[in-house]
Amino acid sequence: MLDAGVSFIQFRSKKLAGGELRREAFRSAELARERGAFLVINDCPVLAAESGAGGVHLGMEDGSPVEARRILGDQALIGRTVHSAAEAEMVRHERDCDYVGLGPIRASRTKTELNLVLEEEEVLCITAALSPVPVFLIGGLASADFDLVPRLGVAGLAVCSALSETNCFGRNLSAFVARAKAIEREEVVS
Repeated sequence: MLDAGVSFIQFRSKKLAGGELRREAFRSAELARERGAFLVINDCPVLAAESGAGGVHLGMEDGSPVEARRILGDQALIGRTVHSAAEAEMVRHERDCDYVGLGPIRASRTKTELNLVLEEEEVLCITAALSPVPVFLIGGLASADFDLVPRLGVAGLAVCSALSETNCFGRNLSAFVARAKAIEREEVVS
């Protein structure tokens, strides 16, 4: 991912545990720092702090952003996943979130217990309620979905499974990075 030019990475593993999870998190944080990329650790503020990652990404059941801020400090980036207007309202009042992942927008291969897919009208209402917090769309997104960024007024896309093809990790990575950079250039010109 770093070789392809990805500059913001979420370290997320539901399969690794214990020492193996720690080793991978520490190595990922080290590599990100060396390459000038930003890494957030999923679910675990303590591991994020210990590894030197730039922040943490929390689901609604993963603890409070206030506690994460206490552990990580003021310079850390704290993200939250939101699936509904009700969750967005809760996050809006937490005041310690620096960004939000919103979705799912589509069905996803990486999540087996998926929340209901959000309609565009719901996305627009939720992003308005969360403003000025940057919102990134999540859930089953493909390269063609970059068109949603300007249309829905979101900060960007968070992608996982579409970066790869079966048994070929990263096959689509370069295309995603190129499309993301094109969107950034379009926003600068506008």
